[in-house]
Amino acid sequence: FHPGPRDRAALGFPKDANILLFSADGIRTNKFKDYETLRSAIARVAETVSDVLFIALGESGATERIGKAEVRFIPYQKNPELVAQYYRTADIYVHASRADTFPNSVIEALACGTPVVATHIGGIPEQVKDGETGFLTPVGDPLEMAERIQRLLTDTVLRHRMAEAAAEDAQKRFDLNQQVDRYLGWYQDILRGHKPEMV
Repeated sequence: FHPGPRDRAALGFPKDANILLFSADGIRTNKFKDYETLRSAIARVAETVSDVLFIALGESGATERIGKAEVRFIPYQKNPELVAQYYRTADIYVHASRADTFPNSVIEALACGTPVVATHIGGIPEQVKDGETGFLTPVGDPLEMAERIQRLLTDTVLRHRMAEAAAEDAQKRFDLNQQVDRYLGWYQDILRGHKPEMV
């Protein structure tokens, strides 16, 4: 997961659409994903921003509309490179969970250079630097979420600045090789402090 070409045509998306993406299993049925707040926020955004396309990655279903916004459901994708293409294609990754731990999807989006608008819950505040790599919003607040999404969609300079910061920060803090080195260093610290029991 890294920045790269935003080839919308390859995925069948309109070139000039304002694309929002959410990736999860059970998007509409998992109460913790809070699809209702997401729907409400998107409907509000589409009242003032034209050509809003919401991509729900990880669930099958027919195309539908939320107010003036189009919603496309994309089945679960096994290929990480294809998933990364979806992240790179989006203008914003949105994540409205009511409960979460440390979602990989948020890190993956950031690593691809996609700003994130997500709820201030669980480990997400550790992932998203509010105002730098995206925005954090209160749980269950579609008004605040819509305002943050709208701000990013209408302020191209801010969105590009956050996109660059997101990719840079994800590489710096969440790179897999760095994580492996840190775990190994942590294990070594534990072993150095271990004193074997006398038998």
